[in-house]
Amino acid sequence: MTLIRGTAGIFAVALGAAWLAGAPSVWADDESDARKACREIAKDRDWKDVDADVRKEGDDRIVISMTGERKGDERQRRCVYNTKSNEARFDD
Repeated sequence: MTLIRGTAGIFAVALGAAWLAGAPSVWADDESDARKACREIAKDRDWKDVDADVRKEGDDRIVISMTGERKGDERQRRCVYNTKSNEARFDD
């Protein structure tokens, strides 16, 4: 009985480690896609010197705080990227 519990525990730990190891790469891909999409929106609006602060919000949303310059004025916008539709939009 002890051998079965020990084996089950080792399996659970290994499974958890495998899950954790796989999760960051998916987040990294989504983060990269979100950052690119939001930077493209800023570029289309003639923003210069764009900076982006990324954070996950829920299962299918990434929110990026965008800052940049347009026509000499400092700009700040919140960009929301949907990981299911792969679409981004500025909250104006």
